[in-house]
Amino acid sequence: MKKISLFLLLLIGTIAYAQSGTMTIYNFSSQSVNLRLVGTNDNTQPIDCQPIVQGISATPLPPSSMVTYSQYNTSHTPVPITAPHINEWAVISEAIGIPGQTYNTSAGVMISPAITNVTSWQSIDLNFANGEFLQLGRDCGFVNSGNGGFNDSTPTGITATWNYVGNPTSGNVVVFIN
Repeated sequence: MKKISLFLLLLIGTIAYAQSGTMTIYNFSSQSVNLRLVGTNDNTQPIDCQPIVQGISATPLPPSSMVTYSQYNTSHTPVPITAPHINEWAVISEAIGIPGQTYNTSAGVMISPAITNVTSWQSIDLNFANGEFLQLGRDCGFVNSGNGGFNDSTPTGITATWNYVGNPTSGNVVVFIN
């Protein structure tokens, strides 16, 4: 399984390196998993990290499947299209002078570039069907600091890793769940 994960990481790196801000998740585990994705400002002190963008998958990601979200505003049309959609994003942005609100991107309400241009993927919460939970990702602010939790495992042996494709500031992330 590790050889497959490494090969897929290399393949995704080759294909997705030119893209900006993709989040790809591979679920090789035997459990379905609900996803909560968070993006934060790359250049703020960790005290507030605003704007903060949070979205929850409408359905779980089944075992032996994958999903790619290219960014927040297109998360309601993931690749593959049958993968879990993220239809709404809750945004906290008062610290940058934009009122916080929930954006229903599936209804055409787009998050402003004033928010999307300064944020990148910060963390992912994995809620498994068996009740176990993992959280992975970087500390908020300063995407290239290298601080955060980039791999973890559950008591039943499910493991997950957060991997940057290319330079961390590219915003491309691949998560493997085994």
